[in-house]
Amino acid sequence: MLLLRRARVPAALLPPDLPRGAVDPLEPAVLCDVGLAGNEIVSVTPSSSAAAPAATAEIDAAGALVFPGFVDAHVHLDKTHTWHRAPNRTGTFWEAITSLANDKDNWTEADLLRRAGFALRTAYAHGTRVIRTHLDTGLPWSEVSHATMARLRAEWRGRIELQTIPLCGGADFVSDTGRKIADLAVRYGASALGGFLQMNPDLPAQIDGLLRLAQERGLGIDLHVDENDNPQAECLRLVAEGILRNGFTLPAVCGHCCSLAVQPRDRARSTIDLVKAAGLGIVSLPLCNVYLQDRRSAGTVFPRTPLWRGLTLVHDLLDAGVPVACASDNVRDAFYAFGDYDAAEVLVQSVRLAHLDVRLDAAVGAVTRTAADLVGLPTYGRVAPGSPAHLVVFGVQRFSELLSRPGSPRRIVNADGFAPAPLPDYAELQDR
Repeated sequence: MLLLRRARVPAALLPPDLPRGAVDPLEPAVLCDVGLAGNEIVSVTPSSSAAAPAATAEIDAAGALVFPGFVDAHVHLDKTHTWHRAPNRTGTFWEAITSLANDKDNWTEADLLRRAGFALRTAYAHGTRVIRTHLDTGLPWSEVSHATMARLRAEWRGRIELQTIPLCGGADFVSDTGRKIADLAVRYGASALGGFLQMNPDLPAQIDGLLRLAQERGLGIDLHVDENDNPQAECLRLVAEGILRNGFTLPAVCGHCCSLAVQPRDRARSTIDLVKAAGLGIVSLPLCNVYLQDRRSAGTVFPRTPLWRGLTLVHDLLDAGVPVACASDNVRDAFYAFGDYDAAEVLVQSVRLAHLDVRLDAAVGAVTRTAADLVGLPTYGRVAPGSPAHLVVFGVQRFSELLSRPGSPRRIVNADGFAPAPLPDYAELQDR
């Protein structure tokens, strides 16, 4: 057994019965000794305790911040690293859709393997253990994307748990196309059914159709909703109502939910109440939404500077007891020109943008425990017996240091000790 001594672990990620004393809300972490054997964490004890088991090898973390392997609950591996050939010159949502639609002829198996494989190696080097990717799904061309991700899932098993979600239009769910997409998703091991919903008179029926398809196949749902600043966009509310109307009890997640933040206060509150009653989880995508939302191009009437951040009502959802995760979303494509599959960056920027510094205990779950629960892997994202033996040791001791220097050096630890995980070189993606 390997014993990692004096690891400063976020308190919210530890076993609830672990003795910890008073925890400072500004530095919510506890010094622990963590035992790892095989593929699992086998023990967690306070460093002040004499109860730590004997070990065959030890590493002294010397009080460094230690996280479990990260969970990136919403990405797009089929689109990633295409900025060089499909840029978004205006930075707007609809140009992103058009630019990537024009690039899809390039999405061969070899192209997807190269780009998505590069992304997985990057994520692993940064400490990520679970990735859920949405895949544009139009028949028949999208079968290549799903087959390629199934191949990558098998190749990465034991290092990264790779989940897939089909992404199609809401209207597909009330046609034979929806059934074919659901069958394709099941054939290639999808973790849930998904879609990009837009307001229209038929949306309640489309949601009912989706829920029937998901129920028939024993799958949850994971949807893109309300990625705009239109207060009339209420797909989130309609999804919650649909779940309650249909008695749907399988896992349900909605991503983005931006328009919730620009709706009248009472309406937003009643929607959050419905979300809670429906058991919905929310994934906020701060980096991408800050990039796209309220983008004002040259020639726009004063003011041209964006006036809002594009974030959903993170605090209000948390106050209501709704689980909220944060994730990378798009990386180096027309929807977001930047990013590096670094969940620590997602955490730090989410804390800064959403003012989560006042609730760091909840914030750390956004890329660990809460995210793991939303993707159906409840042993992940924790430093607890039975959780995967995959830890991220940062070169800092305090949250204030990590939040000030998000690129802090880190080392990956598994049950055998430090695991080399070099970042891949961008040169691998050149001239392709």
